[in-house]
Amino acid sequence: MMKKVIVLMFFSFAMMLVSCQKQSLVGPNPPTESKTMDNLQVPSSFNWKTTRTVQLTLTAKANNLVDITSSKGVSFQRAFLKANTAYTMKLVIPAYEKTLKVKFMGQEVTLNINSDNLSYQFK
Repeated sequence: MMKKVIVLMFFSFAMMLVSCQKQSLVGPNPPTESKTMDNLQVPSSFNWKTTRTVQLTLTAKANNLVDITSSKGVSFQRAFLKANTAYTMKLVIPAYEKTLKVKFMGQEVTLNINSDNLSYQFK
């Protein structure tokens, strides 16, 4: 019984040593690492911004709260709309957002962000 435990421990220890080895990169051009920001090659057209500003104008036929959220439900802004009065807000949203969800009096509308100026009129 003791021999089995010793053999099992030895085998386990040997497996740990073998599994901790790094694999070498094989290929014609292994990736190069930049050690400083001076060596980075970034296209001049690259936009470094992680956010964008969108202007949203909303109009409704009744007074009530409107909630602007992301597609995942993260709230960007909440405002009170007055009947028949345009309300304009500026939203700073993550650059990766492609849509906004607008919730007003039980209605939920998805707006595609295809420009920096959006508008919607609730019926």
